Amino acid sequence: MGLHHGQVLRILRDEGPNSRAILARRSKLSATTLTHVTAQLLADGSVVEEEPGASGGLGRPALAIRLLPDAHHVAGVHIGAGLVQLTVTNLLGSPKAAASFEYGLPNTSPEALTTRIADEIERLKAVSGVEDLLGVGVGVPGPVDAGQRSILASINTGWRNLPLAGMLERRTGLSVVLEHNVSAMAVAEARFGLGRNVAAVLFVYLRSGLGAGLVVDGMPFRPGGHGAVELGHIQISQDGPLCSCGNHGCLESYVNERVLMRSLGSEGSAPADLLMQLERTASWKPTLARLTDSLAIAISLLTPDLIVFGGHLGDAPDSLFSHLREHLPPRVMPHMREILRLERTSFGSQSGPIGGAAVALDHFFYSGARL
Repeated sequence: MGLHHGQVLRILRDEGPNSRAILARRSKLSATTLTHVTAQLLADGSVVEEEPGASGGLGRPALAIRLLPDAHHVAGVHIGAGLVQLTVTNLLGSPKAAASFEYGLPNTSPEALTTRIADEIERLKAVSGVEDLLGVGVGVPGPVDAGQRSILASINTGWRNLPLAGMLERRTGLSVVLEHNVSAMAVAEARFGLGRNVAAVLFVYLRSGLGAGLVVDGMPFRPGGHGAVELGHIQISQDGPLCSCGNHGCLESYVNERVLMRSLGSEGSAPADLLMQLERTASWKPTLARLTDSLAIAISLLTPDLIVFGGHLGDAPDSLFSHLREHLPPRVMPHMREILRLERTSFGSQSGPIGGAAVALDHFFYSGARL
């Protein structure tokens, strides 16, 4: 029955209130099964019955079933290289409270980091007034295992085969699920942002590295059962600089915070307007060219309908988007030229933690697992 609950909940999430008759048709459940499912959801408090809007038809219209967004909540966590962001959201991914903190690499141990994350989750619960959480979704800097329990390899942090979900569960007492962090951002856009009803959404994110995540027909693309879309490690020059992955000439070896800050003659933390500052330097044109080259390859391989940009790319000047909209279409297949959209993320600087929350909602609520 859990799968049936999940079917109905996803329809209500994506389409809004619906009558039982429409829910039965959309879910392909029998009227009897649909009645049992909605009864349990009503008893759980996840949905409510209400009078539908004005109708021009004859007779009294059927009652509608509506999702109650604040019936349950989850925590979302984004772990980057040196930065953790957290949020508590409702069932539609709307934040109730948010926090962030920096940590040092390589001096901060995973044990210390998970302890701090657990403490921050407790603090966010108190701030938001949320007493119970369904679980925690964590976006991590690297691919995860098929069970979404361990980080397989994180180049920027040095973690390998780290059972982070179990570690965090022991400290929070909550169920935890992991996802590659930029893949989680793509999930958030597909569920609650610009990517709703879009067949293929590619999210491209620039901070300490350059990452990407893809959602196809509503499902995160995880090649090999655990892989990530390694846009930053497309090799664009065989004799280029050494990349953190050990190869030479990867896109990320040219386009990352450290390298771009060096182009500005600066060190330390990168400002939010990093690319706006870079636009005024001689490094801007080669940066645009390298990014365009790699995106053209990614589009030909992955055929996304929508590319969403986050991190520094989400804060980039309009000239970056103008350049890409002009120069990418001629370099991709003709059928892609008319449908491809390029947009900034819906969630601004919160795309990471809302991504973690979206993964938690998929896993612990919209799957129907809790019922």
